[in-house]
Amino acid sequence: MPSGSGEISGQRAPEEESLEILHPLDRWPDAGTSMVLAAQWLVILVPGLLVLGQVVGLAWGLDDAGRIEFMQRLLLVTAITQAVQVLWGHRLPGLVGPSAVLIVGVLATIASGPGSVAGAMAVGGGLTALAGIFGLAARLGRLYTPPVLASSLLLVAVSLTPTMRDLLYHAPAEGQAISGSFLFGIGLVLLMLLAQFRLKGLWSSAAVLMGLVAGSLVYYALGLEPWPVWRAGALSGPPSLLPGGLAFEPGVIVAFLLCYLALISNELATIESTGRLIGADKMAARANRGVAVSGLGGVAAGIMGSLGPVTYSVSPAVVVSTKSASRYTLLPAAAATLVLALWPGGLALFGLVPEPVVGAVLLTLMAQSVYASLHVLLPQGSAPSWTSGSILGVALIAGIVVSFMPPEIKANIHPYLRPILGNGFVVGLVLALIMEHVLLRKKGGPKN
Repeated sequence: MPSGSGEISGQRAPEEESLEILHPLDRWPDAGTSMVLAAQWLVILVPGLLVLGQVVGLAWGLDDAGRIEFMQRLLLVTAITQAVQVLWGHRLPGLVGPSAVLIVGVLATIASGPGSVAGAMAVGGGLTALAGIFGLAARLGRLYTPPVLASSLLLVAVSLTPTMRDLLYHAPAEGQAISGSFLFGIGLVLLMLLAQFRLKGLWSSAAVLMGLVAGSLVYYALGLEPWPVWRAGALSGPPSLLPGGLAFEPGVIVAFLLCYLALISNELATIESTGRLIGADKMAARANRGVAVSGLGGVAAGIMGSLGPVTYSVSPAVVVSTKSASRYTLLPAAAATLVLALWPGGLALFGLVPEPVVGAVLLTLMAQSVYASLHVLLPQGSAPSWTSGSILGVALIAGIVVSFMPPEIKANIHPYLRPILGNGFVVGLVLALIMEHVLLRKKGGPKN
């Protein structure tokens, strides 16, 4: 495991700098550190989960009570899948949440009705689970060479850029310029990075969490938005598990099979990049188990009328940011997610964080994702080859173009292809795979 001054601090020459890991993969940190790290995983998961849940709930025309129940089911699937991944699946420090590519699939086939969407979700999840159980997933993992892995990490930042833009350029309060939220968010990013640069140990790991809490308080104190009101509420029972039943339409199933191919690519890329980053062993077995668990989570999501889970590609960035590779810190996060599934008021607490602060946290993590991608592509400070640079460049630029595709163009893509061709991450990753393994495949040696 690399050790030393892994902070992005400039205290060493760039060629001597290595990734610092304070908490190894299979070891529990002390109780206080575990709670702080678990809280940071939760902070990353819940705001995005709430946004995605709201998008699907509104698209399905659910009322307030229906959207809350939908998000409860979403949290329940996420919590269970997260725990199983940590204890039996890939056993890596990987954050589990609803798959964005499946959400695109839901929105593209929503006219078929929730039952058809749920049935297709379950079928796709079942086939994905079989690919992992029978060892097919690990064979696909051979496709994820360092240039492809580095491309996937950079494409995460690219595909989330429109989201960060909308969060940072938040609708202003009365009398405030819209640039105020952007300037506040960028200032908060710089302060969080400065804290990670200067602080040590637990305090450095907690920099993002402190930035979220302090940034929210300062944002409201400056009058950029009125102070919100939190209604705690009480614990409630579990949501209904079969809200609309299952239906099986061939066209919708085909669309979701395409989505699940992208999900498998996302899962494998995250497992490979996270494992390579922290030096994990037995990666083939981890890949197979991780894909199998994600597939079983998709089956559960289909039965429950929820969204299939995936291990988030932001995970390596969190490892770099917190300097913790301990998978066990995700268990308290999973337990807290389960509590939130039974406590709607808890969901409302996370909703108090202003959007520019969420955008600042996301931007900080994406900066770390860029560092993680360079760490994968250029181990021990080696120079990139012409081939790897070309692969990275094409994947990155194509991902940007697709991520900022005008809505009217995306609307004209065939619904079965929209989950693929309208997703910057998927398009960039597919191009990286084609260039690495077909067009620029090395025969006699790297081209410099």
